[in-house]
Amino acid sequence: MTETEFLQQVKILFDDISEKVEQNHTDLDILAHGAVLEIENDDGQKVIVNQQAAMNEVWLASREGGYHFKFANGEWLNTRDNANFWSYLERALQLLDN
Repeated sequence: MTETEFLQQVKILFDDISEKVEQNHTDLDILAHGAVLEIENDDGQKVIVNQQAAMNEVWLASREGGYHFKFANGEWLNTRDNANFWSYLERALQLLDN
């Protein structure tokens, strides 16, 4: 994957994350700055998603830990267990909602 393709896929992912949060987690705030998305609750707890262009990865950090994802076969997959990004994000958002 070229850097341009990677950045295009990250933009799509970040746009999708923003839409999902705005539609399904209205109590959470989402802030985008550069290569980083921060999703925060009223208590100041955060989920952070950032791009790592040098590695062609997207990283997700939450209370559960940090995870790395690569784009393959049309989706972002965890580099350890090949699970879909969205399952990890949803768990992280549920922790923020509680």
